[in-house]
Amino acid sequence: MASSPAYLIRTERLVLRCYSPELAPLRQAAVATTREALLPWFTWAKDEPRPVAEHLQLVRQLRGKFDLDQNRIHAVLDAEQRELLGELVLLARGEEKARELGYWVHSGHTGKGVATEMVSALVRVGFELDGLERMDIQVAVGNEPSAAVARRLGFTLEGTLRQRARGDGGPAEDTWSFSLLASEYPKSPAARVPVKAYDFGGVLLSGLV
Repeated sequence: MASSPAYLIRTERLVLRCYSPELAPLRQAAVATTREALLPWFTWAKDEPRPVAEHLQLVRQLRGKFDLDQNRIHAVLDAEQRELLGELVLLARGEEKARELGYWVHSGHTGKGVATEMVSALVRVGFELDGLERMDIQVAVGNEPSAAVARRLGFTLEGTLRQRARGDGGPAEDTWSFSLLASEYPKSPAARVPVKAYDFGGVLLSGLV
């Protein structure tokens, strides 16, 4: 298990990193463009587009939670870090060795394998560096694109949670609950995705084989 969480993760095409102030304009642009696609699944999207100043304040809050290792919200960028391609969330849910994944992708980059690649990267980090025993993905019933990512990576559909409270404060809704156990992880396609991870100081974290 790594002594420090991964602050920056690189795959062949993507950079996953904790938020910092200069990413606020990129987030504003990505969310504004993707608003219509987000609305059915994320209550917070109804307040978009918002000024950059509000995104900056949100980025500050997200960074604070990341630093405290409460919830890790990753900005997902292209390799040159010029555009926000999506967002990837690793949520603490009360169990020490279990985390929940959440994600969305910029509407201009769907259908390109971005979601699968970014989720694979965090699955690798979660099991190989963080020492997790289980990772969960919960998606609203009917959100087939998000469910497809979970299935593609070997997550098992455990069932439907009825009238589950939403983390973003929206109305309760039925959700599909997927999980992947540490014992199942080696057979997941995620285990074969090339990944490099770096700590807060930019030092390469060992442990990813």
